[in-house]
Amino acid sequence: MDIKSRYEVISDLESKKRELIKERDGFKDRIKSQKRTIKDSERELEDAREELKDFEETVVERQATIRELIKSVEDSLNRFSKLDSKK
Repeated sequence: MDIKSRYEVISDLESKKRELIKERDGFKDRIKSQKRTIKDSERELEDAREELKDFEETVVERQATIRELIKSVEDSLNRFSKLDSKK
C-alpha cells in the first residue's frame, strides 16, 4: 500500500482546492459564453428569415423575367430555323 507523507496529502488537498475554485469562478464566464452563443444563433436565424422573405418577394418577378428570356431564346431559335429552311 502506498503511503503519502503529510506534505503530499496537504499538497494534493491544496491542488484539489485550486481546481474547485477555478471551476466555481468559471461558471460566470461559461454562462456569458452560452448566452453570447444563443444571441449569435438568434441573429443568424433572424438574418436567414429576412433573406427568405426577400427571396420570396423577388421570386415572382424573377420567374416573369425568366419566362421572357425563354420566349426570347425560342423566338431566336425559330428565326434561325426559318433562315435554315429558306436555304
